[in-house]
Amino acid sequence: MSPSRKLLCALVLLLAVGCGSAPDPEPAATPAASSTPETAPVTSLPPTATTSPSPTPSPHPAAAQLELLHQASLQYLAGTNSETTAVAQSLEVSPGMTGRSVCGPLAFAILQDAGLVSRSVDLYDVWLLDPPEDSHLLERIFPRVAFEWITITLPIDEVDYRQFPLKAGDLLFIYSGTSGDYSHVLAVTRVDGQGRAYAVTNNYTADGFVIQEYLLYDPAQPGVGLFYEWTDPANASLGLTGFGGFDLWRPKSLPFYADPGSG
Repeated sequence: MSPSRKLLCALVLLLAVGCGSAPDPEPAATPAASSTPETAPVTSLPPTATTSPSPTPSPHPAAAQLELLHQASLQYLAGTNSETTAVAQSLEVSPGMTGRSVCGPLAFAILQDAGLVSRSVDLYDVWLLDPPEDSHLLERIFPRVAFEWITITLPIDEVDYRQFPLKAGDLLFIYSGTSGDYSHVLAVTRVDGQGRAYAVTNNYTADGFVIQEYLLYDPAQPGVGLFYEWTDPANASLGLTGFGGFDLWRPKSLPFYADPGSG
């Protein structure tokens, strides 16, 4: 995307809503003195057994990378609008970047920190990402030999995530659809033991933009999570998205390190 077009898009986005003591024992009787001192018998004790501590098993390489992904994502948390703006500007994409349009650079920065995306990728290039127009860029970032490319056309609140669970390391481009206000980019940064998926992403709230770890969905409780809030008309004043489904890029196997020698 050309810089002029990204600047124009940025101006358009600025108008749209992103822990008793026991008694002493009796004294023993004193034995009579003997002219011949007694020699106490000497008993040989067996050698004391020594045991070496068991080594702590190393985590599986895939689990280690997923933990790296989660910990990396937590470095970007921001609880206020001003803190979110500071995080956005720390990515050095644009001097005027705020929480409104940081979703793409934020998601890719998290994936870079976990090694899933090459450090050679310029975050400016994924600012205001447009998959159809930026297809060549995406082919370079997510080579098909190493990544699955998946398109879901259902609105995000209508997907059965028991049948199609998201995985940590997924990169999603969420389409606004005709009833939405904006598109959004996020990386799935954690999936817990109950299959609940989370993302550290920017989100518009009544107090402005924040960056938090959000529950996206709970497969045991359809209707709970950010995916349902983003499509709920009751939240129209905050902006809606996800009615157009999403594109997804997923590593075919883990661990995967985009830069040789970085694992």
